[in-house]
Amino acid sequence: MTALKARDVDGFLARPDLTSGLVLIYGPDAGRVRETTDRLQAHFHAKDADPMSLVSLHFGDFENPGERIAVEANTRSMFGDLRVIRVRGATNAFAKEIEQTVKDGFDAVLLVEAGNLTPKDALRKLAEAQKSARAVPCFADDTRSLTQLARQMFDNAQIQIESDALRALIDVLGNDRQITRLEVEKLMIFAQESKQISYNDVIALCGDNASETMDEVLDSAGTGHVQKLDTALSRAFSSGTHASAILTRALMHFSNLREMRASYDSGKTLQEVMSSGRFRVHFSRKSSIESQVRSWSAKNLAIACARLQTTVLDTRMNANLDTEHTRQALLAIATIAARN
Repeated sequence: MTALKARDVDGFLARPDLTSGLVLIYGPDAGRVRETTDRLQAHFHAKDADPMSLVSLHFGDFENPGERIAVEANTRSMFGDLRVIRVRGATNAFAKEIEQTVKDGFDAVLLVEAGNLTPKDALRKLAEAQKSARAVPCFADDTRSLTQLARQMFDNAQIQIESDALRALIDVLGNDRQITRLEVEKLMIFAQESKQISYNDVIALCGDNASETMDEVLDSAGTGHVQKLDTALSRAFSSGTHASAILTRALMHFSNLREMRASYDSGKTLQEVMSSGRFRVHFSRKSSIESQVRSWSAKNLAIACARLQTTVLDTRMNANLDTEHTRQALLAIATIAARN
């Protein structure tokens, strides 16, 4: 088995224990998945390496992905550098495409980014079954890891933040690593001269209504309230929230629900699922999340996640229609919830 436990991830990232093969980086936190893959790419492809030995692809952008990966993985670098192929946006369909190539082995590193995957998902099963592969989980940040990340960033910038200000910041942050960094960086720019951040600074800069509106979007979709969802989406778009941010949070939300439902189906009580510490749920949303875990089936949650992943690809290929695609996808998901 080559599945890494959460406690083993940092050690693997510091010193990866393979020189070629597949590395699957997956999890509900898209920002953390991207950040982890960036770190692995920097390890396997040094700054002075041949630029042509690094290939960056998106799963939704090319036909015959299996054939393309086989060619790229077995192509020698002109100057002898290790060849690194990075694939973003992979889904379970990718597993069948690359299965034979992975089993045959190749003298390159294939970095594959994916969303949240359960142990039964084909892509994760493929990575965990091969000796020349590693499955690297990227779980969403909890209060402790968020606090640690924020403190580290402020310390590196030699900025002091009051303890109550830090607690307020953690309360308004989501689970996406990239969004967390953006919010902290916004505060760092603000305090570039003063080197001090107060509670009022955090409330003024980060404590707006965007988070509440986003929660209303997610919970309306998850509970099947179509009209409330449509209103919340209109409010979010009119306030300047980008479609990509909504899709990122929605995919994380339904991926978390999928994992919660799997724990619930395994015999755990809802109280045990909610108190596991893996998921940061504000007390005001607890009853809504519990209701969603009860009503959604594992099959329908998989369908919802797949729909959101497809929509992410659609919006990247046609940015002019990103709001329409996002609204259609979430309304379709809300319709499923209404029938649950």
